[in-house]
Amino acid sequence: MEDETAGSGSDEGAVKDESAEPSRGQKMEEGLRWFSEFIFRPFLWFFSRLGLSPNLITITGMAVAIAAGYCLAVSRIPLAATLFILSGILDIVDGYVAKKLDRVTVFGAFLDSVSDRISDAAIFIGLLVYYLDKGEGIYVGLSLVILVASFLISYTRARAEALDVHCKAGLMARAPRFLLLAVGLVFNALSPWVLRSVLWIMAVLLLETLIERLIEVWRALER
Repeated sequence: MEDETAGSGSDEGAVKDESAEPSRGQKMEEGLRWFSEFIFRPFLWFFSRLGLSPNLITITGMAVAIAAGYCLAVSRIPLAATLFILSGILDIVDGYVAKKLDRVTVFGAFLDSVSDRISDAAIFIGLLVYYLDKGEGIYVGLSLVILVASFLISYTRARAEALDVHCKAGLMARAPRFLLLAVGLVFNALSPWVLRSVLWIMAVLLLETLIERLIEVWRALER
């Protein structure tokens, strides 16, 4: 599962440290990506044999995520959890198929990034509506905080890499976000406090990631 796809522009005076030591977040995300590809290898093989367009897989994954968001909004959590996990599998599959079939394109990377943002919006707006319907205002606000923080993290990385600055610090890139939320949705049936706890953890780690990335960019540009 890819993290935010960033721009490739360059501004005068910007610095990019290619030899920078991988951050904790990067190491964790790379480990999660390797693990997910290992676990879902049968799906990867199946889709690569079908010969489907990677862009079609990306769009399908986005549509499934939107459906998951709708299911959240109408309080159908088990179905939402299933669809959410399926959207994550498709998010892994599209990049794998693109590489396997040698169909990696700039537009494909752009589409993948846009679909990730739409998928995130669908899921967290669905959660927001879910808690709004239950009258739990604090979790309505928390869902909104998570949504805004997720978008800011993506935007920060995109703007930083447009300035040729390395920006992957923090523990809550997209792969860990997906895994953490999947755990919350799957085990919500045991107790609603599982999902509530996941949202608190996610909010704290998203803010940590955003601050770390802002500091990382500031240090790079102030050298």
